[in-house]
Amino acid sequence: MSMPEFPDSKDILTRDQAINAILTSIAMEETALSHIITAESEKIQFAIKHIKSNCHADLGQLLEVNESASSLLEQVGDMQIILKNKLRSVVKLLPRPCPPDCPPPGKPSCTCTSVCTEEIICKNRPKNRHKNCAPLR
Repeated sequence: MSMPEFPDSKDILTRDQAINAILTSIAMEETALSHIITAESEKIQFAIKHIKSNCHADLGQLLEVNESASSLLEQVGDMQIILKNKLRSVVKLLPRPCPPDCPPPGKPSCTCTSVCTEEIICKNRPKNRHKNCAPLR
């Protein structure tokens, strides 16, 4: 798999291109974090194997390796929370279809104008509005 290419920073991105770039960056960061986790597990496995085969190694060395891995994994966990929040923000920007009972977009009788946590609400169906709906920007 090759690395994704980002548009030149001089180019003006469309909304869709910007959303795709953000999603790609989140995926790349998640991949990097998985590599860090794998490397930490290999480091611990190596330390355990070394201590088992070397009767002069002490438990203190193993505990140092464990503390180092634990600290790094805590930071990885913090990064996961940041990425989750970033993803939640981007998902709100993704287009969502109108409800099934709404005529297709482009028809004058219905234009989706609001995003609701439960569904998209159409202009011609104000009775269906939820309290937590917010207008599209």
